[in-house]
Amino acid sequence: MRSIITNLGCILSGILLISMPVLSQVKTNPSTTSSVKMKTDQNLQNNKTAVYKLYTEILNTGKFELLNQVISDNYDGVQGEKGPAGFAQAVAPVRAAFPDIKWTIDDIIAEGDEVMTRWSWIGTYTNAFNGVPPTHQTITHHAITIFKFSNGKISKGWMESDRLGFFQQTGVIPAGLIPAPPVKK
Repeated sequence: MRSIITNLGCILSGILLISMPVLSQVKTNPSTTSSVKMKTDQNLQNNKTAVYKLYTEILNTGKFELLNQVISDNYDGVQGEKGPAGFAQAVAPVRAAFPDIKWTIDDIIAEGDEVMTRWSWIGTYTNAFNGVPPTHQTITHHAITIFKFSNGKISKGWMESDRLGFFQQTGVIPAGLIPAPPVKK
Protein backbone atom coordinates (compact mmCIF):
# COMPACT_ATOMS: atom_id res chain seq x y z
CA MET A 1 0.00 0.00 0.00
CA ARG A 2 2.82 2.35 0.91
CA SER A 3 4.51 1.75 -2.44
CA ILE A 4 1.27 2.53 -4.29
CA ILE A 5 0.97 5.86 -2.47
CA THR A 6 4.65 6.62 -3.16
CA ASN A 7 4.23 5.77 -6.85
CA LEU A 8 1.07 7.85 -7.06
CA GLY A 9 2.95 10.77 -5.47
CA CYS A 10 5.76 10.42 -8.00
CA ILE A 11 3.29 10.33 -10.89
CA LEU A 12 1.47 13.48 -9.68
CA SER A 13 4.81 15.26 -9.15
CA GLY A 14 5.85 14.33 -12.67
CA ILE A 15 2.61 15.63 -14.16
CA LEU A 16 3.05 18.93 -12.32
CA LEU A 17 6.66 19.25 -13.47
CA ILE A 18 5.73 18.51 -17.07
CA SER A 19 2.84 21.01 -17.05
CA MET A 20 4.73 23.85 -15.32
CA PRO A 21 6.49 25.12 -18.45
CA VAL A 22 3.16 25.16 -20.30
CA LEU A 23 1.43 27.01 -17.47
CA SER A 24 4.27 29.50 -17.16
CA GLN A 25 3.92 30.37 -20.85
CA VAL A 26 0.32 31.53 -20.39
CA LYS A 27 0.56 35.29 -20.25
CA THR A 28 -2.04 37.99 -19.90
CA ASN A 29 -1.75 41.28 -21.63
CA PRO A 30 -2.03 43.89 -18.86
CA SER A 31 -3.22 46.59 -21.28
CA THR A 32 -6.02 44.32 -22.59
CA THR A 33 -7.03 43.32 -19.07
CA SER A 34 -7.10 46.91 -17.86
CA SER A 35 -8.99 48.15 -20.94
CA VAL A 36 -11.68 45.50 -20.40
CA LYS A 37 -11.91 46.54 -16.74
CA MET A 38 -12.07 50.22 -17.72
CA LYS A 39 -14.85 49.47 -20.23
CA THR A 40 -16.77 47.50 -17.60
CA ASP A 41 -16.29 50.28 -15.03
CA GLN A 42 -17.48 52.84 -17.60
CA ASN A 43 -20.58 50.75 -18.40
CA LEU A 44 -21.41 50.50 -14.70
CA GLN A 45 -20.97 54.26 -14.30
CA ASN A 46 -23.09 54.97 -17.41
CA ASN A 47 -25.87 52.74 -16.04
CA LYS A 48 -25.77 54.48 -12.66
CA THR A 49 -25.83 57.87 -14.39
CA ALA A 50 -28.92 56.81 -16.36
CA VAL A 51 -30.68 55.83 -13.12
CA TYR A 52 -29.74 59.16 -11.48
CA LYS A 53 -31.13 60.94 -14.54
CA LEU A 54 -34.34 58.92 -14.30
CA TYR A 55 -34.98 60.06 -10.72
CA THR A 56 -33.58 63.60 -10.70
CA GLU A 57 -34.24 64.90 -14.22
CA ILE A 58 -37.34 62.92 -15.19
CA LEU A 59 -39.37 61.66 -12.22
CA ASN A 60 -38.73 64.72 -10.03
CA THR A 61 -39.63 67.12 -12.82
CA GLY A 62 -42.38 65.12 -14.51
CA LYS A 63 -40.60 65.42 -17.87
CA PHE A 64 -41.78 62.03 -19.12
CA GLU A 65 -40.88 63.03 -22.68
CA LEU A 66 -37.24 62.38 -21.66
CA LEU A 67 -37.92 58.75 -20.66
CA ASN A 68 -36.81 57.49 -24.08
CA GLN A 69 -33.27 58.61 -23.13
CA VAL A 70 -33.06 56.04 -20.30
CA ILE A 71 -35.90 53.55 -20.85
CA SER A 72 -35.58 51.04 -23.69
CA ASP A 73 -38.33 50.66 -26.28
CA ASN A 74 -38.18 47.00 -25.20
CA TYR A 75 -38.79 47.87 -21.54
CA ASP A 76 -40.96 45.24 -19.89
CA GLY A 77 -42.50 46.28 -16.56
CA VAL A 78 -43.65 43.90 -13.85
CA GLN A 79 -47.30 44.73 -14.52
CA GLY A 80 -46.96 44.45 -18.30
CA GLU A 81 -45.95 48.06 -19.02
CA LYS A 82 -44.09 48.37 -22.32
CA GLY A 83 -41.49 50.91 -23.35
CA PRO A 84 -41.11 54.49 -22.11
CA ALA A 85 -44.85 55.15 -22.49
CA GLY A 86 -45.70 52.18 -20.28
CA PHE A 87 -43.20 53.34 -17.67
CA ALA A 88 -44.76 56.82 -17.71
CA GLN A 89 -48.25 55.36 -17.45
CA ALA A 90 -47.26 53.50 -14.26
CA VAL A 91 -45.72 56.58 -12.60
CA ALA A 92 -48.24 59.25 -13.72
CA PRO A 93 -50.90 58.46 -11.06
CA VAL A 94 -48.31 58.85 -8.28
CA ARG A 95 -47.15 62.23 -9.64
CA ALA A 96 -50.80 63.31 -10.00
CA ALA A 97 -51.67 62.38 -6.40
CA PHE A 98 -48.45 63.92 -5.01
CA PRO A 99 -47.70 66.90 -7.32
CA ASP A 100 -44.78 68.15 -5.20
CA ILE A 101 -43.17 64.68 -5.02
CA LYS A 102 -39.38 64.50 -4.78
CA TRP A 103 -37.43 61.26 -5.11
CA THR A 104 -34.09 60.83 -3.35
CA ILE A 105 -31.63 58.04 -4.07
CA ASP A 106 -30.29 56.85 -0.72
CA ASP A 107 -28.01 54.12 -2.12
CA ILE A 108 -27.04 52.96 -5.58
CA ILE A 109 -25.08 49.82 -6.47
CA ALA A 110 -24.17 48.58 -9.95
CA GLU A 111 -23.07 45.08 -10.85
CA GLY A 112 -23.01 43.51 -14.29
CA ASP A 113 -26.02 44.78 -16.23
CA GLU A 114 -28.07 45.72 -13.16
CA VAL A 115 -28.36 48.79 -10.95
CA MET A 116 -29.98 48.60 -7.51
CA THR A 117 -31.33 51.68 -5.78
CA ARG A 118 -32.66 52.19 -2.29
CA TRP A 119 -34.75 55.29 -2.55
CA SER A 120 -37.44 57.34 -0.90
CA TRP A 121 -39.84 60.01 -1.95
CA ILE A 122 -41.75 62.64 -0.07
CA GLY A 123 -44.85 64.45 -1.26
CA THR A 124 -48.11 66.05 -0.17
CA TYR A 125 -51.14 63.84 -0.78
CA THR A 126 -53.31 66.44 -2.51
CA ASN A 127 -55.26 64.43 -5.12
CA ALA A 128 -57.01 61.04 -5.02
CA PHE A 129 -54.82 57.99 -5.56
CA ASN A 130 -56.42 54.74 -6.76
CA GLY A 131 -59.78 56.03 -5.59
CA VAL A 132 -58.56 56.94 -2.10
CA PRO A 133 -59.34 60.56 -1.17
CA PRO A 134 -56.37 62.80 -0.33
CA THR A 135 -55.39 63.56 3.25
CA HIS A 136 -53.37 66.69 2.39
CA GLN A 137 -50.66 65.23 4.64
CA THR A 138 -46.99 64.83 3.78
CA ILE A 139 -46.25 61.21 2.92
CA THR A 140 -42.85 59.53 2.84
CA HIS A 141 -42.39 56.32 0.90
CA HIS A 142 -39.39 53.94 0.77
CA ALA A 143 -38.48 51.26 -1.74
CA ILE A 144 -35.73 49.25 -3.38
CA THR A 145 -35.63 48.89 -7.16
CA ILE A 146 -33.43 46.76 -9.38
CA PHE A 147 -33.08 47.92 -12.97
CA LYS A 148 -31.74 45.64 -15.70
CA PHE A 149 -29.91 47.31 -18.57
CA SER A 150 -29.66 46.31 -22.20
CA ASN A 151 -27.78 48.36 -24.80
CA GLY A 152 -27.33 51.23 -22.33
CA LYS A 153 -31.00 51.62 -21.37
CA ILE A 154 -33.31 50.21 -18.71
CA SER A 155 -35.05 47.14 -20.09
CA LYS A 156 -36.64 45.73 -16.92
CA GLY A 157 -37.37 46.85 -13.38
CA TRP A 158 -38.39 45.20 -10.12
CA MET A 159 -39.52 47.14 -7.05
CA GLU A 160 -40.16 46.19 -3.44
CA SER A 161 -41.71 48.97 -1.40
CA ASP A 162 -43.04 49.68 2.07
CA ARG A 163 -46.68 49.45 1.05
CA LEU A 164 -47.87 48.92 4.62
CA GLY A 165 -46.25 52.20 5.67
CA PHE A 166 -47.67 53.93 2.60
CA PHE A 167 -51.21 52.65 3.24
CA GLN A 168 -50.99 53.62 6.91
CA GLN A 169 -49.87 57.16 6.03
CA THR A 170 -52.65 57.56 3.45
CA GLY A 171 -55.26 56.29 5.89
CA VAL A 172 -56.16 53.15 3.92
CA ILE A 173 -54.97 50.97 6.84
CA PRO A 174 -55.25 52.33 10.39
CA ALA A 175 -51.82 52.91 11.90
CA GLY A 176 -52.62 50.91 15.06
CA LEU A 177 -54.11 47.93 13.22
CA ILE A 178 -50.85 45.99 13.29
CA PRO A 179 -49.15 46.20 16.68
CA ALA A 180 -45.45 46.97 16.84
CA PRO A 181 -43.26 43.99 17.77
CA PRO A 182 -42.21 43.85 21.42
CA VAL A 183 -38.89 45.44 22.27
CA LYS A 184 -36.34 42.99 23.72
CA LYS A 185 -34.67 44.12 26.91
